[in-house]
Amino acid sequence: MSRKSHFLKKKKGDSIKFLKAGLLTALIFFIAYFIFFSEIFIIKKIDIKGNKTILKENIEKIIENENENSVLAIFTKNNFFLNDEEKIKEKLLNKFPEIETVTIEKKLPNTIKVQITEKIPIILWCRIKSCYYLNNKGIAFMIENNDAEIYKNKKFIKIIEEEEIKEEIHEINDENKKIGDNESKIKKKEDENNKIENIYSEEQIIEPKEKIVLIPIKINDKIANEDFIGFIIKLDSSIKSITDLKIKYYKTKGVKTRGIIAYTDRNIRIYFNATDDAKLQTTYLKDFMSKGIGKNEINTLEYIYLESGNKIFYK
Repeated sequence: MSRKSHFLKKKKGDSIKFLKAGLLTALIFFIAYFIFFSEIFIIKKIDIKGNKTILKENIEKIIENENENSVLAIFTKNNFFLNDEEKIKEKLLNKFPEIETVTIEKKLPNTIKVQITEKIPIILWCRIKSCYYLNNKGIAFMIENNDAEIYKNKKFIKIIEEEEIKEEIHEINDENKKIGDNESKIKKKEDENNKIENIYSEEQIIEPKEKIVLIPIKINDKIANEDFIGFIIKLDSSIKSITDLKIKYYKTKGVKTRGIIAYTDRNIRIYFNATDDAKLQTTYLKDFMSKGIGKNEINTLEYIYLESGNKIFYK
C-alpha cells in the first residue's frame, strides 16, 4: 500500500471520528435542552392535600416563589429535574408552624404532589388576653382563629394562665379552725374496695406563694411539658366519664406550680394537683359527691380541694 493511500484512509477515519463526536455532542445538547428548557418538564401542576387551616393558595405561593429561583444563573427550579423538594419542605415548615409533617413527591412530567399533616390542637391556652392552640407536646402553634371552619364547632380544653388567681384559697390549714360561726366539718368513711380512709373536711387551704411573671406567648413556644398536657387530658376525660360535672375551663399559675383549678357549670371550683394521678383524684371526687356530702349541699358548694393523698377539703 502506498503512503498516499494510507494517508487518505487515516484522514477518512479521523473525519468519521470527528463526525461521530460532533453528532454525540449535538445529541447531548439536544437532550439537555429538551430536559431543561422544554415546556414539557416545566412544573405546571401543584397537587396539595391534607391542609385544613392553611389556605391552598398560600402553600402554592411559597412553592412558586422557590421555583422561580435560578440554578447556575441559567436554569430555574421550576423544572421537574431541578426542583428542590427539601428546600420547599424547609420553607413550608418555617412559614407554617401548624404543619406537623410535609412530604413532597414529583410525578413526571410536570407535577408536584404535596401531602400536609397539620398539628392537632388539644388545648386552648390563654395568657395575657390572647389564646393559642397547643398540640400534645405543649407547643403553641397557632393563635385562636374563630374563622377556621374546622375549629368552629369543636370544644377544646381551655386553660387560662394568670399571675394571681383571685379565687385562690389563701387562708388557714387547721382542722380545728372555725370558719365564721360554723365548726369545721370532718366526715370519715372506709372504702370497702381498697380500705382507704377518706377524710372530707370543710376548711381553707394555704397555697404556697410563688412570684409569677407572665410574658406574651409566641408561636413555637413550649408552654407546658408533655407530663402536664397528659395530666390535663386524662383529668378532663376522667371528669366527664365518672361525674356529671361539666367543666367550662381551667385556671393555673403555670405548670411549675403544679396546681390547676377546674371551673364547673355549677360555679364550683375544684382544685387538683398535677403531680398526682388524675383518675384517682377524680375517683375521690366522685366518691365525695355521691357519699361524702348531701345532694342539697352540692349546689351550695364554693370549692372542693383535692389535697395530695386522700384528703378532700371543701366549703
